[in-house]
Amino acid sequence: MCGRYYLEISKKDMSFVDNINNYNFDTSYNISPQSSVPAIIDNKLITTTWGYFPSWLKNQDNPRPLFNSRYESLLEKRTFTSAFKNNRCLIPLSGWYEWKTEGESRQPYFFYEKNKLQLFTAGLYWNRSNGDIEISIITKEAVSPLDSIHNRSPIILTQTQIEEWLSDKNVNQIYDDLKVHFNAQFDYKDSIGKRYRRQDAIGTPFCITIDYESLEDDSVTIRNRDTMKQERISVKNLVNHIDGFVSINNLLKKL
Repeated sequence: MCGRYYLEISKKDMSFVDNINNYNFDTSYNISPQSSVPAIIDNKLITTTWGYFPSWLKNQDNPRPLFNSRYESLLEKRTFTSAFKNNRCLIPLSGWYEWKTEGESRQPYFFYEKNKLQLFTAGLYWNRSNGDIEISIITKEAVSPLDSIHNRSPIILTQTQIEEWLSDKNVNQIYDDLKVHFNAQFDYKDSIGKRYRRQDAIGTPFCITIDYESLEDDSVTIRNRDTMKQERISVKNLVNHIDGFVSINNLLKKL
């Protein structure tokens, strides 16, 4: 989770942004959800609102905007799927806060990188009908030592990951490549378990899952219906891997 953060703009660290010299932002040490904050969209700093607030959510009791998005849900929930495919952005920050319950009190902790003022977290954005843009910070399970304070943390991107995150790469590319060689269909409805069961029922021999990590390692998870085995496979080896099971020539060799 990331419910508060600090941002000081570093023109040096953001020299790659087209409008960095013309964008002004007053340093803030306590940015909270629904604050006006900059995000990098189409390589420009754009003023946005932190927290996605869809209309269906506003109708619920005690609604709060979706200021965080779990990366595990990006391809499972309709709320995030379209934005993940089409509206990825960078959200700059200089550090963030988490709270840990210690006895009867909650102790705040501040996370930052010692020798780097500007950090970039993976984000999603939504264009609203009134012209506003709302954003959400993507989080993942925290790793040691962060997990001793909180079980979630924002996804901080390296330079290579930034380029991949902002690239035109999308889940449809892998799907389109497979269609050239095999009878394939694209499915993003419901949870991953329901998708597996749905495909098992119609006899689909392989299910390929594309997740956030696919953007980092260019790999996917392939599940064999008959053995239930799941493997992590490089995208470039995917066609050959499947072909090894379904190719007529390879089947004849096994006779």
